[in-house]
Amino acid sequence: MSYVDMIPWKTKEMEKIAKIFLTDKKLILLRAPAGIGKTSVAVTYLISMAIMGKRGAIFLRTRKEVEHTLAIIKRIISGKKLDLLILPTPSKHDFCVEKPGVPLIKYWCPASECDRLKRRKYSDVEKVLRSQVFSELNSYVRLMAMGMRCPYHICLELLKKADIIIGTHPYFIHEDLFERLGKLAIIVVDEAHNLVGITTFEGDAKNIEEGKIIAEEAMEKGHAIHKYVVRLWRSGDIDRATILAEYDAYRTEKGVEVRMNGKIIKVYPPIELVKDRIENVSKIILMSSTLYPSKFYEKLFAEGINHRLEVIPGLFKSPKRRIVIMDTELSTAVSMRSQEIYAGYASEIKRLHRKLGEKIIVFCPSYEVAKNIAKHLGKEVKDKPEGEIIITVYRGRIAEGVELPEDYKVAIMAGLPFPKISAKDEKIIEVYSKIYRIDKQSIRQAFLMSSMVSALIQAAGRVGRREQGLVIIIDSRAKSIFGGAL
Repeated sequence: MSYVDMIPWKTKEMEKIAKIFLTDKKLILLRAPAGIGKTSVAVTYLISMAIMGKRGAIFLRTRKEVEHTLAIIKRIISGKKLDLLILPTPSKHDFCVEKPGVPLIKYWCPASECDRLKRRKYSDVEKVLRSQVFSELNSYVRLMAMGMRCPYHICLELLKKADIIIGTHPYFIHEDLFERLGKLAIIVVDEAHNLVGITTFEGDAKNIEEGKIIAEEAMEKGHAIHKYVVRLWRSGDIDRATILAEYDAYRTEKGVEVRMNGKIIKVYPPIELVKDRIENVSKIILMSSTLYPSKFYEKLFAEGINHRLEVIPGLFKSPKRRIVIMDTELSTAVSMRSQEIYAGYASEIKRLHRKLGEKIIVFCPSYEVAKNIAKHLGKEVKDKPEGEIIITVYRGRIAEGVELPEDYKVAIMAGLPFPKISAKDEKIIEVYSKIYRIDKQSIRQAFLMSSMVSALIQAAGRVGRREQGLVIIIDSRAKSIFGGAL
């Protein structure tokens, strides 16, 4: 019997993924189409390992994804008597019930003299959570806040006792947060493509210089930095406390330091992050639907590490989603943008709306493109689902999670969402070029392609979730780029 048999909605695709998770390699890179069941398999694997006494964690991108994963676990273990403590990672923003109305700087909790910190007992909370899983973070907050306790610190205290942790990416990336989790055997990172381009610190260079002076002042007086932050805050010197806290964050974060426009950033190359984490665990699984190009990600995540790269064919594959690449001369490439092109897109959108008789959502690569196409359609750009035809943008609110009504069954990709390379991106590319010994242009092209594919898949996933959906890509570059990969 396979562990995946615990999933009531098990599919053949899930069984394939389950076998990949069992490989003896310490590092696994998995690219599999969105909606195929990667997360369901991952949490079931963690449950099976936890039953055998091996602690594990899955790291996700957003709070919404954490809650979705908790809901999956709740369904899987329903009716089963398992003595497992399954916890989400807390953020101060979500778990602080006092809502102080000031920036929650490092060491803010002791600096604030919050009365809730005096109450640290959590045995009653642990007992409740060993018998049930909540699908909403607010339910954890309410439970942990009972008796005038601090939910944030109660949750932090419990993390090292948890059998399974459902966390956000920062808990995997930042050393101080990762240490809060205790020793783990298994780590799964979902949406792992988001680990490319990460920075562990971004701050004002002048503040760092001033913070260093304040830190030296603290040491001369015999105070540890964290205690001096608290001392300054409580004395009313909030500005200096904030600057010292920023300096302390800067000095303790890992990464390659880069200066840019009066700012300091620390770039954490993915290979360094993976090497730092893999030392003390049995297995790391990095998975995403958009590890594309696959060899690029293999280089970034696994160079010099014994690993397995597994690609399940089909970037957009879904039994409920049909993908069509239209034969067209239209393109939103910057060199081709004109009112004639925008009018051409508007004409195709009208024609498809008449032919299909369905509500349509149109994704555009920028607000400029969206506004011009909308103008030719006599419409406005929107970030909420309403009307027969919605004109919106990739990477916007609708693309990234606003629930669409089921009657929106057609998504038109009006161009390919290649991003603009920012000054910060260029600095990151420079660091990667040195670390990985690859010329900057090759990294830049791979970065552009990866970001484009990620945004395209995310937008396409807005249809074909429950009802049958259709995705139409309108850009002359699409066929030569994707070939049979879709």
